[in-house]
Amino acid sequence: MNRIVLLFFLLTLSSLSFAKVSQFDEPRIRGLRMDRCLSWGEECNEPAAYQWCLEKGYSKAIYWQIESNVADKQPTRMLESDQICNKKRCDAFKLIVCYRQ
Repeated sequence: MNRIVLLFFLLTLSSLSFAKVSQFDEPRIRGLRMDRCLSWGEECNEPAAYQWCLEKGYSKAIYWQIESNVADKQPTRMLESDQICNKKRCDAFKLIVCYRQ
């Protein structure tokens, strides 16, 4: 069993050696924090992070964190609809990690 785990780990590590991973802290759209949704209350979290990575030339999002209730102090902009939220209840991405092989 340990050999299988070791083999899996080595194969994963070797395939990642050709990969590019980038972290985007507090991603912004034209100066505003990126909202966690692509449009008002729709396609939130993973779909929005995935779209961000695609637009930056990556193949997918592999990790993200959300910062809750920020828009009353830091308005957010939605990536797809371009809507702006300045109400406390809106959340923004704290970070997005993108992957490209």
